[in-house]
Amino acid sequence: MPISLNEVVELCLFVGDFPSPIATLERLFSEGGTTLVRAVFENTFFVSPDAVRARTPYFPGHARKSREHYPKLDKGASALWGHQPVKLDDNSRAQMAWKQYTGRLARGSGYGVRHIWGNPWDPTGFTAGWNLAYMPFWAGMLTEDQHPHPLVQSAIKQAAWDLFFRGDPVCDAPGFVDNPGIDLDELLDGQPLLIAVPPPATAVSVIVGQLADGVDQIAVVKEIRSRRNASWSNLRKAARKLQGLDHEPFGTKNVENGSLGHVRSMMRETGLGLDALAAIFDGQAS
Repeated sequence: MPISLNEVVELCLFVGDFPSPIATLERLFSEGGTTLVRAVFENTFFVSPDAVRARTPYFPGHARKSREHYPKLDKGASALWGHQPVKLDDNSRAQMAWKQYTGRLARGSGYGVRHIWGNPWDPTGFTAGWNLAYMPFWAGMLTEDQHPHPLVQSAIKQAAWDLFFRGDPVCDAPGFVDNPGIDLDELLDGQPLLIAVPPPATAVSVIVGQLADGVDQIAVVKEIRSRRNASWSNLRKAARKLQGLDHEPFGTKNVENGSLGHVRSMMRETGLGLDALAAIFDGQAS
């Protein structure tokens, strides 16, 4: 669904399956007639500015470990950023933030979460939606300081500036964020920026409907959840753990084990797979 962005560049709210980055590369090489920047933006997804405005950073007080900024400290360690206490992580907390902002994260997809402006060791930007983009690995490497493509790197930053800080800023821009001053509309030539948003609520009923054979499995899931006094939040974590995905920590080991048992019971009693259950959990309030 195209919408305008300050009359500068179009946006497209993207709810379908993310395109295969390898298939895209193959098609672009075959067809030609495009630019590297446009090819990158064809597979690059941003967070909705409204979602960022509602909450940023997503996980305050967390930062990515860094040999330079947090020497000799590893994931899980406590540290200080200036005078601010922080808990160190690898990139998993940024991935969790992306999933919470967009409802999307797929392992083995050829995509990864990138920090547009870098500085993940700064808790201001580590899990901030304005600093996150979902990009194919081949495109993401072009934005890294180790081997950047300067125009691609600047264009991604320009898109983030236009989305999050031009006109109605989502927050005060930190010192490491500025306006690259690129004419993005000219570079993209009418190609929209892609905003990753959660699939429509009907997607859950479609998933369930394909498996339900007339049984209201959502009602069964809710009944089991109520009977076992389980929270939707812990059920989401348990489903992600069983799927082998990153998840927020459980409060205690007993809560973790209990939640895993609840999800397994739901699978047995409803006949639903983990993906369908996870979709139901994601559609419920905490």
